[in-house]
Parts: sequence; structure tokens; C-alpha cells
Amino acid sequence: MKKIYLLFVLLFSSHTSFAIELGDRIDAATEAYLKGGVDAFIPELMKGSPLEGKKGVLTLPNNIRQIEAYYGKFLGIEPMREEQLSKRVRLVYYVMNYENSPVFGSVILYSKPESEVVTSFQFNTELWQIAPNEVIFK
Repeated sequence: MKKIYLLFVLLFSSHTSFAIELGDRIDAATEAYLKGGVDAFIPELMKGSPLEGKKGVLTLPNNIRQIEAYYGKFLGIEPMREEQLSKRVRLVYYVMNYENSPVFGSVILYSKPESEVVTSFQFNTELWQIAPNEVIFK
């Protein structure tokens, strides 16, 4: 009986100890979005990134406004899955929760000596456009 209990404790504790961290950059961007809206979200997300201030990135708030028009108010971000691609690169799949529906996304984060930065991100209202089957059907 002790062996079964010990196995249960080890399995449960292992599962909970591997929580996915979105990272400081995404946490800060989420907080900016909740406080200042979509116009605060993208600049905060791109802070320190090679994409910071680039024209294509600056048009993304308009895309998010269209999502807000259909899905309602932004409520927050939850991680779905994380893949450590190398010592310095990780890929995180996430869900952006809105009042009426989720939006799915992925982000590539690169660890620099001073901080982690976003080097690529995407989002879509259709899960199939963002995540491979391995993420969806774990």
C-alpha cells in the first residue's frame, strides 16, 4: 500500500512541478493589455525584440481589434504547451481568453543574457492553424 501511495505522490508532484511559464515578457504584455488595451499589448510584447517597432508588427493591434469586436473583452492568457527547442530557444503554445471565445497562438522566445525576448509570434481563431496534432492530442 505504501508503494502505491508513494507512486501516486511522485506522479502527482512531478506533474505539478512542471508548470509552463509564459515568461516575464508575456506576463508584462498581458498586464499591459489588461490595463491599457491592445495598443499597450504589442509594444510591451516586442520590447527588446528584433521586431520592436517594425511596420508589420505595428499593424497587429488592428487585427486584434477585429477579434475583440467579435469575441469581446480580453481576459488573459493561459499556456497550453511548451517545447524547449535549445538551451536559449523555447516555443510556447497559448490560449488568449476573451469573453466569448478563445484565440490560439504560439510564440518563440529567445533567452538573451539580460532577458527573454519574443522573436516570433502568431495567433488565430482556429486552433488547427496554430498547433500541430501533437499539441492538440497529447
